[in-house]
Amino acid sequence: MVNVEPGQLARSLAGRDKGRLYIILEAGGEYVSLADGKYRTADRPKRKKKKHVQLQNFGNPKLKERLSRNETLRDEEIRKILKEADTVLR
Repeated sequence: MVNVEPGQLARSLAGRDKGRLYIILEAGGEYVSLADGKYRTADRPKRKKKKHVQLQNFGNPKLKERLSRNETLRDEEIRKILKEADTVLR
């Protein structure tokens, strides 16, 4: 099983949000909490099963460090990170 950590990027594999890119805010047990800064904000993250997301190879060590210190991310920051990542991953 792949280790899922806060700060990683994930693409939805199932549901009406299929194909959408998210940042993992929390990971525990069978579920992850996801935010995209637009439809799913940091205050209201989407809860999804781990098997319904695909981890992306786009690392941002500063982001992981901030989430490990329990700092909150602003929605503007989330959107900016995802926009940069989406251009690289496509």
